[in-house]
Amino acid sequence: MPDLPLLAWLLILSALVLGILAGHFGWGRRWTRGGSLRGVGARSFGKLHPDYLTGLDYLVTEQPDRALDMFLKLMDASADTIETHFALGALYRRRGEVERAIRIHQNLLARDGLAPEHREQALLALAQDYLRAGVLDRAEGLFQKVAETPRLRASALAALRGVYERQHEWQQALDTYRQLARIKAAPPRLVAAHYLCELAALELERGAIDAARTLLRQARREAAPFARATLLRAQIADRQNDRELAIRLLRSALHECPELLAEELPHLLALAGSEQRDALLAELVAQARERGAGDLKRLVFAAIAADLSGAAPLRDALESVFTQDATLNALWQEGRGNEERVARELGALLNHAERYRCAECGFAARSFYWHCPACQSWQTFESYALVKLR
Repeated sequence: MPDLPLLAWLLILSALVLGILAGHFGWGRRWTRGGSLRGVGARSFGKLHPDYLTGLDYLVTEQPDRALDMFLKLMDASADTIETHFALGALYRRRGEVERAIRIHQNLLARDGLAPEHREQALLALAQDYLRAGVLDRAEGLFQKVAETPRLRASALAALRGVYERQHEWQQALDTYRQLARIKAAPPRLVAAHYLCELAALELERGAIDAARTLLRQARREAAPFARATLLRAQIADRQNDRELAIRLLRSALHECPELLAEELPHLLALAGSEQRDALLAELVAQARERGAGDLKRLVFAAIAADLSGAAPLRDALESVFTQDATLNALWQEGRGNEERVARELGALLNHAERYRCAECGFAARSFYWHCPACQSWQTFESYALVKLR
């Protein structure tokens, strides 16, 4: 998370201080109908601890970290200031100062007489601190403990599911998803389908084909059509030398998820063999034209990256895609008469380009991911192909 401007932090901290002072003096209970403070004047401020004024001085002199330390030292865990503890802890965590956030929440938990609801909230906050710090085992244990509390169960289970995703503990992630589903707080069923595919892929690595098939059937019950399950079924058919079934399933996967073209087109054409290559390419071009210019460009770029630009069924598609883009058209016209060389040069660029981008967070990568490494979203990668031309 980017740092807020210093003025914004000062405003936040000033609001926190005012909350502390309001709780300390009971200002909210003394506000009169006429809009003045009764009984709060020099005598009340005279009772103010000198370190409060020191903290305010740190704010004025743009030393927000020292101000935070001062206010933290002065706070108690009374009902008037407990929310200020949590606000300060959240502020530290957002700024990435996790050790300070942990200290705040550990101090809260060490207090005698802390109300049960505040203890539960502090446990959840401490778990979030550990998660932000990357201490996943401690975060996991605390989230599990908080999940036993009905009031915070949904929040704790959602965070716990994220921990299991980061650890690639797919069965635990799926079990946690099921718990969220029972309290009607689960994300879309597509997420469960991906967990099942992750488990199926592990079974395939072990050579347990039947177990993988069972998991893929469960995935298709969660989400259909579901390109990832179809792609894994194609891999099973290929392993078992059922070439026709593998081709059919792979074509279906590409139809369901055209973003896979750059990754899977070479595999599909290798399965089809040279005798079926042109017919298959012609069919793919026709389907892409029906879906629109974006899909046709995706197919052309995938074919160029796979060094297929010389294939007869792609000639008209290449011309169409290149002439509709100003930058590509200039390159195309410059290489007129030697289009295959231009396509090969572009293919070399594509193979080193960031070909995909997450629609949620903008993370770009050369390879396709079902699970975004940056924002942890599922199935949000789109074809992108950022190529810097001369």
